[in-house]
Amino acid sequence: MNMNYPVPDTRFEQTFKRALVREAERERASQWKKMGLQDPKAISQLQKVKPPTVSKLVVCKVIFRDVFFMPFVQGIIWTTALIALKPWLGLVVKNGRKIGSKVYRMVLGTDLLKVPRNV
Repeated sequence: MNMNYPVPDTRFEQTFKRALVREAERERASQWKKMGLQDPKAISQLQKVKPPTVSKLVVCKVIFRDVFFMPFVQGIIWTTALIALKPWLGLVVKNGRKIGSKVYRMVLGTDLLKVPRNV
């Protein structure tokens, strides 16, 4: 079974242009709804006739969302997750060291780290 998967477009320029067109299309659709145009067939006909125009407002919205806002929100979520998981991650490290020491002792018969004994 030969399944070809599409390679994602990782170039910033193409992704940015698509985001601009999507946002311009949203703006145009909201303007049509304000004018009272609700018929999906009529909307699709209008979309085919004329592509959306990208205004300065659309560019500013896309730049703010994609460059400033979304990385900020993702950073907050990631940091919160790491702070919440810190106690659990500490236990994972501690137990991993214990298991690793037991495996090392079982294989070589000695400890990897010499623990000083208090007299």
